Amino acid sequence: MLPGLFGRMLIKVMGPDATRKFKAPQSFQPSSSDVDASVVDSFVAHQRELSALLMTAANLDLRRTIITSPVSRFVTYSLLDGYKILIAHEKRHLRQAQEVREAVGFPSGA
Repeated sequence: MLPGLFGRMLIKVMGPDATRKFKAPQSFQPSSSDVDASVVDSFVAHQRELSALLMTAANLDLRRTIITSPVSRFVTYSLLDGYKILIAHEKRHLRQAQEVREAVGFPSGA
């Protein structure tokens, strides 16, 4: 019961449409605030690596495999919800990048 509750809650909170802002746990904060010019290439490479890792679990029962949150050992959810959390979180990052790109003063590339 708790894994399902935690999973649904995290998917909603981490999604691109979430309105509440929150600070990432210390273990997930970037080491610097400087944005390297290769950030998009790094993001794409990360997505490919993540996709390959997700495929390694193709034979598992994603609904019944329970995992522990990397942030809190108390929080558990199904591997399927873990996948959904990852997808929601990545979509959130893409939405944030779009907001930055559309911000006044962002370089137009011209």
